[in-house]
Amino acid sequence: MTIESSAAETSDGAGEGAALFERDGSRVIPSDHARGPWRPDALHGGAVAALLAGAIDVPGWTPARVTIDLLAPVPAAPLELSVTRPEGGRRVLRQVITLLAADVPVARAHCLAVRRAELDLPDGVTDHPDPFAGVQVPDLSRPTPGAREAVGWECFDASAVRVRQLKSPDVGEGSIGLWVSLLMPVIAGEPTPAIARLAAAADYGSTATNARLPFEEWSFMNAELTLHVSREPVGPWVGLVSTGVVQPIGCGLSTAGLYDSAGRLGQSAQALVVEARARTT
Repeated sequence: MTIESSAAETSDGAGEGAALFERDGSRVIPSDHARGPWRPDALHGGAVAALLAGAIDVPGWTPARVTIDLLAPVPAAPLELSVTRPEGGRRVLRQVITLLAADVPVARAHCLAVRRAELDLPDGVTDHPDPFAGVQVPDLSRPTPGAREAVGWECFDASAVRVRQLKSPDVGEGSIGLWVSLLMPVIAGEPTPAIARLAAAADYGSTATNARLPFEEWSFMNAELTLHVSREPVGPWVGLVSTGVVQPIGCGLSTAGLYDSAGRLGQSAQALVVEARARTT
């Protein structure tokens, strides 16, 4: 979707108390804010990624790799989460979270977590180039203007997230820099884990593909999302510097460097299914 970077703010947001999902016993019920841009009866990849990542339960460990496979369109219907007990050794744990619709798996996350430690590292070893450093953070408090009109219905893009483009020569030719902020809880009444915010933001890595293929004429749904992180994000926003690669055989790839107010924290990648949109007359 084309990113609106104008200073004009026209949306008042989704209202106090809004969330992507609500718990109903053992089920989670998606709201309209979790819907995706490709079809109104299916959820946004960012909402699904945030739900799965938010279910990771490895306190005291860093979720260093999270791979989210979208096994089928995730319906806008009651869902269930199945979370395995973490398994592994003293340094590395693994956990699997499965999202089910009517007892059928529709998405699954595999987490590899690394035990946290306190290290006395040499000076400068954690320094990395950061195109967001020194740039004033824009207003990220309200949803992206024009998103609902572009999609055609209430959805994740229109009410749950704010995306703004980073204007900096340090982004690099052929790349796109983005500020992304999740504006509502993943599950109503529950705190949103930092890794869930990161997963929701990383789904926007495909914006670089959108720069090559107009949203109105092409779809580029991601079949998976993989995060590699050295730490969880801090602060309310996540920064992406993304690039996109597409080929005329129906496949594409988006990759992104991940940042926050403390600097570089990881990278993400998505495998894309590229298709021409059906034309109507």
